[in-house]
Amino acid sequence: MKQSLGLLEVSGLALAISCADVMAKAASITLVGLEKTNGSGWTVIKIIGDVASVQAAISTGVSFAEQRDGLVAHKVISRPGEGILPHSVTPQSEPAPEPTPVVPQEEMFVDHAEPETPQEAELISCNLCLDPACPRQKGEPRTLCLHSGKRGEA
Repeated sequence: MKQSLGLLEVSGLALAISCADVMAKAASITLVGLEKTNGSGWTVIKIIGDVASVQAAISTGVSFAEQRDGLVAHKVISRPGEGILPHSVTPQSEPAPEPTPVVPQEEMFVDHAEPETPQEAELISCNLCLDPACPRQKGEPRTLCLHSGKRGEA
């Protein structure tokens, strides 16, 4: 199917981005790019797609830009001649997306982290002083720590 080229020129980059968003949501088009022109901060939005989609997207973009008083110009070229569209832009047959592997639900929530060895849990009981001889367990009051009140002393 031949591609169609749509051009929408608006005043300002922020409006151009907003128009491109609205046009992409309105029809199945491909955004080729945004290009700053030499006049008063104008920006051209270039889109391609099938003829009906580009016409729908451009008309949506035109009405959006008119509401914000930023429309400069618009044009839809239904079937542009050879050389108008860059070769890198013309879409080719899209490859089929690779299927994603199906993960059973039981495996989705399994924690694959290595379990903590009993040695590490027994070595450090106090999370304040990190001394294995400290009787304080994590979560208990700080006053039970061997090193309570000895802060800064060596």
